[in-house]
Amino acid sequence: MRRLTSGKRRERGAVAVIMAFAMITLMAFAGLAIDLGGAYSDRQQLQNGADAAAIAIARSCQKGACVNTADAYVKANKLDGVATGRVVGSMTSPVTVEATYTRTNWFGAVMGRATTQISTRAAARWGYVSGGVTFPLTFSWCAFYQATGGWDDQGKALSNAVVVINMIEHTCTPPAHNEVAGGFGWLSGVNCSATVLAGDWVMSDPGNDGSGTCKDFDWTVLRNKTVQVPIFEEVSGTGSNAKYRIKGLAAFTVTGYCFSNDAKWNLDKCPSERRVQGHFSNYHDGTGGYAIDPNAAHFGFDTVELTA
Repeated sequence: MRRLTSGKRRERGAVAVIMAFAMITLMAFAGLAIDLGGAYSDRQQLQNGADAAAIAIARSCQKGACVNTADAYVKANKLDGVATGRVVGSMTSPVTVEATYTRTNWFGAVMGRATTQISTRAAARWGYVSGGVTFPLTFSWCAFYQATGGWDDQGKALSNAVVVINMIEHTCTPPAHNEVAGGFGWLSGVNCSATVLAGDWVMSDPGNDGSGTCKDFDWTVLRNKTVQVPIFEEVSGTGSNAKYRIKGLAAFTVTGYCFSNDAKWNLDKCPSERRVQGHFSNYHDGTGGYAIDPNAAHFGFDTVELTA
């Protein structure tokens, strides 16, 4: 009997060739995946470095002296420390940082592309806060001016002198600098907060016991805490139809309050004399949760934010 072996040998040879091509293809895809994954990781690290550098430079400029730390922050956020960071253009708001890195490819080198240039950018700006979420209690511009010893809107440091501000400030002259009768400077909002923007009107929340949105609010969290409060410059209407036109935002550190029998601390004659004690202060915000308007009046409250 003749044994038929040549056909099987040819089949085995063909399978070997197919497997070889398959292995080459799989290795190519694996190499490509490694290169792409590595490039993605490198780009993320560069973006983190550019973001951090832009924010850091913006914060330094916000405080009055721009410091170019672009390269240091980009390198610090790169796992191997090999990258370059630079400021694109001048250090004016917004400031732009570019991060670059030359990546050595694993599979790309075989295909004639040994390296890949990767770059990312980030921009951050700084300025005085013109809007955002605040505590729903507003002070008049007149009361703020008196409490700070004559704020001049030129960025001078606040004195931090402790003052007592009455909910109805009799020393301020109507109509632009006096709280609405019965309104006591409380604003409508949600969850004991109000969203405001300089130049806009915000509805009041009349009543003697604070904003209705502060029901069941734990007032003790205000003790010795700095809260963001709007400053108003004009009043319209009365009672439940009253509203305030916001001039800007300020930071107020609470050292005493008398809003009601259930909301009092560190002040006597409560609640017959509803008032709040504390001091306005310069405040730097880094959350990026507030609006910036270079033309808005400022009250010592500034912020930085990523713009790109």
